[in-house]
Amino acid sequence: MPIWQKMIRQSFVAAVFAALAVGSAQAATLHLNARTIYDRAVSNNVVLSHDGSAIELQSGEVFQNDGPASGFSYKPNSEVLSPGIAIRKQLLIPDPQANQAFLMVGGSGNLGIEVNGLPQELKAPRKIFYGQWQEYDIDPAALKPGVNDFVLRGTGTVNIARLDDSYVELPHRSARSADDGKSWSVDKFGSAGDIAGEYYVRVYLKRFLERGSLVLPVMDVANLEEHLVTPPLTAPGKLRVFSSTSSDSNSGVTFRVRSGTTYVQSHETWSEWTALGSDGGLKEPRGRYVQVEVTLTAADPLVTPNLRGITLTTEPELAKDWTKAVKVVDYHNEEIVRTSIPFRYESFTQPELEKLREQYHLDDVVAGAKTELEILTRLAAWSARQWKWEEWHLDEFYPPWNALEILKKGPDGKPVGGFCQQYDLVFLQAAESFGFAGRDISISGGTLGRPIPLGHEPVEIWSNQFRKWIWIDATGAYYAVDAETGVPLSLFEVRERQLQLLMHGDQAQHIRIVHIEDSIHLWRGLDVDLSFAELRLIPRSNFLKQKWPLPLNNGRAGWSWTGFDVWTDAKVPAEPIYPYLITRHGNFEWTLDQAHITLEPTLTPGEFIVHLDTETPGFETFLAEIDHGATSPIAAIFPWKLHAGRNRLKVWPRNDAGRYGIASWIDLEMPGT
Repeated sequence: MPIWQKMIRQSFVAAVFAALAVGSAQAATLHLNARTIYDRAVSNNVVLSHDGSAIELQSGEVFQNDGPASGFSYKPNSEVLSPGIAIRKQLLIPDPQANQAFLMVGGSGNLGIEVNGLPQELKAPRKIFYGQWQEYDIDPAALKPGVNDFVLRGTGTVNIARLDDSYVELPHRSARSADDGKSWSVDKFGSAGDIAGEYYVRVYLKRFLERGSLVLPVMDVANLEEHLVTPPLTAPGKLRVFSSTSSDSNSGVTFRVRSGTTYVQSHETWSEWTALGSDGGLKEPRGRYVQVEVTLTAADPLVTPNLRGITLTTEPELAKDWTKAVKVVDYHNEEIVRTSIPFRYESFTQPELEKLREQYHLDDVVAGAKTELEILTRLAAWSARQWKWEEWHLDEFYPPWNALEILKKGPDGKPVGGFCQQYDLVFLQAAESFGFAGRDISISGGTLGRPIPLGHEPVEIWSNQFRKWIWIDATGAYYAVDAETGVPLSLFEVRERQLQLLMHGDQAQHIRIVHIEDSIHLWRGLDVDLSFAELRLIPRSNFLKQKWPLPLNNGRAGWSWTGFDVWTDAKVPAEPIYPYLITRHGNFEWTLDQAHITLEPTLTPGEFIVHLDTETPGFETFLAEIDHGATSPIAAIFPWKLHAGRNRLKVWPRNDAGRYGIASWIDLEMPGT
């Protein structure tokens, strides 16, 4: 288990129990502070305060409508401003209240700006997003609820998100005037009036988001301490939830709960989300398993509610506790970390993956590999050999996100090929053909801008061998490892080490690069080559099943697509053009392919109901090994009857590509009768 998960696990429970007579109600109280809640809960639009004492709404909101077609275009996509030429952008802003407001323009030049007919007194613009955008302070009081007009005049260029580059219908809220604003033409942009689309003009408001939420993990009302073995239950009893907030924000924090008879939620066994009563209570939970949702709502966008802690009290009716005689001899139980990102994985049974594996003899490529890492590094090296750098057709067109199309021969007999995006995409889909889940992440200097601002399009693969995401580069045929342990690193881990070096001068990088084979791309150090400061995740990998949405020609020029989920923190805040930000570590580095065991004792001594949980892409079945017997498929919920002596249960998930996941096991000693 990674250290950060261990720390979260150890800090989760600070509980005080008052035990009453056996077989009667037992009251229990659980106190959770803000940091523990934030680390454990799946969250949306909330952040942990700088001092870690409270959970608050996320600050900063972007309004835009060019995002779906923002990026590199193979067609003309710029408007040249000169005297007499004006452009207008309309943005819908339901509530414009803000402490500060900024207008962001994709382009460059000397511009004048009107907001709803009010000329703005402009300071020199700030260059943002690698100098490709200009940011202007505007007066928040000039904004109004509803549609806002922004008129730009002057000299320079403004980029256009072309309608024919977009995978959705754009809202037609841009216009051009050739007579200095006396008349306007919609979708007739450029000097020839032959471009339809939306100007790269966005607004950033410095204010709190309207709503955020946290969903706590499933809890057992009779086992708030999360012991491996818990007492049997006759009735779940009453549940109460109380919050600790600042005095002026209590009205902005509300709770809902749901409960069920199984650990994993289903429509058949779980209730719907229910608001708590006026006393903060739920009198009759449906079962012993409960989950709490917290919602933060800002009545005023300039003031955030804050949550400092939660207290839960339960009053379960306990039966005679036969489990006290059971001894835990050994156990390893995986902790599943889930993300709020609705990530969509490629199906391992996608026909193109099978064709890729067969057509390019990938089984021969990995023949003899003894570990997952060996399989993955061989596939990455294979991808790096498929075409020579700069022998591609990217100047003519951008290939589909399909390894078979990228590897096709062009009219000149050379592969369609491409730069890093294509090398790593071919590697990703080769890995998927063997049942490995992966994801595409763009990296660059972001607001740090060091060591070089240029970007890169690598991928990460989930490794069951190392129980984490790992970065293997199929462009340079190398990967990064911890210099002491030899364990491969994720992009996030490399980022943290690079920032320690660049921002604090920490020369103890503790990182080593393993070159799989010779490549024209050699690693020269964290302070020389790639920058990992900004991490931009495409929130899906099912590029074969679903063509869109995707960033426009990713990596050719900039990453201004608004569909990225972008990591941000106080060390290196994300660029202000992005609307979807990630601040919780578990939302960025979630876990996969694990089995988590929950034991529920029945009223019959020696008998448990086993509940299995997993987050496994392409999940096929659980496999179980009982008392070192044969491995066989097993249901997610099944009875386990202990015998006198030592009892062992070991379980794994398996995906539909036949790849085994990460095992959990429990050894229990049952006394003889």
